Amino acid sequence: MGQSSKRQSNTLSSTAPAMSIAQAKTHFSSLISTVENNRGPVTILRRGVPIAQIVPFPTQQLTSGYGWMRGTVQELGDIVGPTGVEWAAGDE
Repeated sequence: MGQSSKRQSNTLSSTAPAMSIAQAKTHFSSLISTVENNRGPVTILRRGVPIAQIVPFPTQQLTSGYGWMRGTVQELGDIVGPTGVEWAAGDE
């Protein structure tokens, strides 16, 4: 076990999987797949020291935007029937 491995294990405080910047750069697509599939973070290390974390996007944000205002509108009456107000288009 080299010096960087010792430093890496001593510096990490979380149980998230970790990889070096070089590994992350080389295997970026599989890194993103890992985060997406495991729904957990991956820590990025520089010389064994954690500098960043890639985390999954919150699932509630990934849902469709359709119907996001459901339950916020009230219908106060017949919206297509006569209103009782007389008006004529184009008369001035």
